[in-house]
Amino acid sequence: MIPVAAAAILFAGCGGGAGVAGGGADETVVVVAPQDAPVLAVTSLAMQGTDAAEAAIVTDLLRRELMRLGRWRVIDRESQQALLAGHALQLAGVASEAEAASLGKLLNARLITVGTFGILMGQKVVTCRIVDVETGLATNAGTAEGKTVEELKRGLADMVRTFK
Repeated sequence: MIPVAAAAILFAGCGGGAGVAGGGADETVVVVAPQDAPVLAVTSLAMQGTDAAEAAIVTDLLRRELMRLGRWRVIDRESQQALLAGHALQLAGVASEAEAASLGKLLNARLITVGTFGILMGQKVVTCRIVDVETGLATNAGTAEGKTVEELKRGLADMVRTFK
């Protein structure tokens, strides 16, 4: 059983459907993941010296990049929230691989993300790990950074492309 404070998650972002993500000049085509692609739940990035709104936006950017590649079927935020509410979990952050694995099982996901967003020496920095919910082991890990939003977006895209 997961401790309530540790297991609950604040999910931010867009759904897991196909089509066009983003808007305006930054439109990005999302590749439809095959039906046999692993299911991935994306948790909110834990804030480190940032505010919740900024972390939620960066989580959205990360989710968009994960969806864009079409390697995973990303669970939409609303489905995650409904399932968590059904289990009476409160909103908080998940820090460890073991907590993430337990939560991923609740969400019927094969994989789940764990990560942070913060500012380090003037740079926006995102760390992200993808955890296999069966083993509790991180299967991928990466870091993205940038001084501007555009640099951070490029860093997230580059990071996610290295994930398998």
